[in-house]
Amino acid sequence: MARVAVITAPNIGYRNTGMLSVDLAFESLRRRAGGAFDATWYTLHTPDTVPLRACARGTDVPFAFQPLAENLDALRDHDAVVFWGDFLHTRHYLAQDATNRLLDFGIAADRDAARGLLNRTLLLADQPDELLARTLSYGGTVLHNSQSDYEDKEYGPLFTRLVRRSHRMWVRDPLSAAKITHLRGDRTTDHFGADAALLSRPGDLGHLPVTAWSRSVPQGGAIGVFLGARTPVPDWLPAHCQALSDRLGAPLEWLPWFDRDVPAPVAHIPARPGEHTIGDLFAVLPRYRLVITDTYHLAVNAWGAGTPAVCVGAPEPTPKTHDDYLTLSDVKKHVFHMAYDATDFYLSTQEGSEGRQGRDRDLDRLVRLLEGGGAATVAARIRAHADHSAAAFTETLTSLLASSRPPRSA
Repeated sequence: MARVAVITAPNIGYRNTGMLSVDLAFESLRRRAGGAFDATWYTLHTPDTVPLRACARGTDVPFAFQPLAENLDALRDHDAVVFWGDFLHTRHYLAQDATNRLLDFGIAADRDAARGLLNRTLLLADQPDELLARTLSYGGTVLHNSQSDYEDKEYGPLFTRLVRRSHRMWVRDPLSAAKITHLRGDRTTDHFGADAALLSRPGDLGHLPVTAWSRSVPQGGAIGVFLGARTPVPDWLPAHCQALSDRLGAPLEWLPWFDRDVPAPVAHIPARPGEHTIGDLFAVLPRYRLVITDTYHLAVNAWGAGTPAVCVGAPEPTPKTHDDYLTLSDVKKHVFHMAYDATDFYLSTQEGSEGRQGRDRDLDRLVRLLEGGGAATVAARIRAHADHSAAAFTETLTSLLASSRPPRSA
């Protein structure tokens, strides 16, 4: 059977539910393909580097990660290599998040050693062109890359080589797709893929264990709220959430997408009682009337489940210092909604010159879209693109695997 090496971003302790949804989506594709290939999973730091979060313990996830740095030579034994999701190839991720984690866990002695290791693992610096020709990338982003990044004498040539010599790349936003088009010089291939999490269709994650926690949504629906994890909660937002609840006749409830304290501005929103599993966090999404969040992958997963998401973000561009993690920038949330004509559902934290009157108009527009079918149209648009992109990726991977395997002797 064909073998595929899948390289994903590290998700220590399975703390990030959205990143887990990205990884689960590859297994969803593999299952829909009839298990026609085996997948070997690699990441920089395996989930058990730290204790697993409580709701993930005991969950039989369909992958077992191996540390990438220790298994680089094993990549050549696979029929294809797939980079799956996230910021894996962006210069800021290599210089910031990834380097800092290597130092935190004592894997690299200093920043130079860390960058050298990252060049070998995520940019395949020491791998032959033949391996790059069997490499696909799906669902990543280079949203924040700029010319100054390509001028870097180390990153620029390695990233450009990976982009140009890989078999094919799909990125999760149209701006990144334009960048890949420029670098590859290929203006006929579609490089705009969906976010990888969207490649799980509704029902695909039904193999994860759930409890009564996700089945007890109040009659008529509820509004799941998760705020304060990525963007400070503005003073006016709690009242705006309550106004949406009143207009829709659906109570607000706290959705524990991450394990964290409920921020003070929305501490009055009740949490559903009882213990939940990771599976519950996905299973509850299609049962909600609406989700309100500042967290990118919760919004993505909600839309993928057919549930509208009101996404909150700071206005962009905002000044960045060398200490800011661009992976946490609100740009990705705004661009996602722009790509699908869904900016009616994106709320800026900036008050705006019209103040309360402007927010009231935003509220009226949202209610009309939610009750009149506009939100369903957006969800269908997102699903149609994800399904089209999933088919293109699966067809390409299947063809690549067929060409990589030696012909059988007569």
